[in-house]
Amino acid sequence: MDPLPVESLVVDVDVVDEQGCAEISDRLEALRPHWLPRGVGCSTFGLATYLDVLASEDPEETYFGRLDRHNRMMRDHFGDLLDRVGEVLADLLKTPTRYDERVALPGFHVFEGEGIAIAPRPSQHFDLQYRALRWPFPIGPVEQAVSFTLPLALPRRGGALDVWDITEADIIRLERLGQTFETIDRTRPARRHEYQVGRMAVQLTPILHRIAAVPERYPDDRRITLQGHGIRDADGWVLYW
Repeated sequence: MDPLPVESLVVDVDVVDEQGCAEISDRLEALRPHWLPRGVGCSTFGLATYLDVLASEDPEETYFGRLDRHNRMMRDHFGDLLDRVGEVLADLLKTPTRYDERVALPGFHVFEGEGIAIAPRPSQHFDLQYRALRWPFPIGPVEQAVSFTLPLALPRRGGALDVWDITEADIIRLERLGQTFETIDRTRPARRHEYQVGRMAVQLTPILHRIAAVPERYPDDRRITLQGHGIRDADGWVLYW
């Protein structure tokens, strides 16, 4: 059977109108002293498994030790947005969603200045972060994992996701056959999934992807997105970052 086209695996759903996105961005700007610096031109508001567990030498300190504080700030300042995202995803997935304070709540990525890529970066990956967390309940298989990105502000030249119609199992099989990412990319190149402010892009299964570059950047450009994942358990989808 031929694989599903990638566009059926990444769908867009409306969440917030343009005025609401601007208001949320202003709220986030007012909290800049609480942003976590993540590199040149990159910050987060909130914890992220891929940074504070997988890329950390001491996850007990950087992730688990800071959960209460950062989850509280996210709930206090953006609880309305989290509630809205949960409702939209529950409707899309036809299954209840919830948050669990024992893992990081979805949070914000902020890219400014040189953090906004104007050339493709070798950052392609699968969202399999859930494997690094201590779940207090049985979780579902990889096929029941989702990721979502809600753009709240985009650079003047837009924003997008590079996506490949490739799963983790595909990569493992092709690498066993001696192929590299470069050869795979030539035969199954990425497609560009354009973002729209206020519309949430949802990956319905883990596929290879990365942040897409823009043709040029401007001094006042900002790329602000709410980021999160979902993992399935017996009661529905648990949303986290």
